[in-house]
Amino acid sequence: MNILLNDNNFSGTIRDGFESFRNLDFADFSSNQLTGTLPGSIFNIRDLRFLYLSKNGLQGPLPDNWANAVLLRDLFLDYNQLSGTIPEITGGAFTRLTELLLNGNMFTGQMPGSICQLRSSAILEDLWADCGSNPPRIRCALPSCCTFCFE
Repeated sequence: MNILLNDNNFSGTIRDGFESFRNLDFADFSSNQLTGTLPGSIFNIRDLRFLYLSKNGLQGPLPDNWANAVLLRDLFLDYNQLSGTIPEITGGAFTRLTELLLNGNMFTGQMPGSICQLRSSAILEDLWADCGSNPPRIRCALPSCCTFCFE
């Protein structure tokens, strides 16, 4: 199942009610005017491989379960208003993640070593973050961890 709602100027929040979307493989909510927090239930969908939430007004921290989607390959969260630190992931999480875009948000702190480990093991091909300013909002070694640093 696919959800394609990108580029529609939709506004409002994304309700946290994805429990019944068991077969969701691809979800694109990018380039809208969505606000509120990231719905944690979307990260519990076992079949989810592609999640695009770029260019919205989503706020708050990443949900605690953000690494639960075991088949996730692309996670684009860039250009929102997400904040807080980027949480560590546990062993076995994001084993198929090839692209993680976190730039254009208000994250602070250090890029977790567990995410950098995905880069060094050649799983994660693209990791974009706001690590290019002085001082950087996110401390992330370039190019060994982050592949692109934004200001």
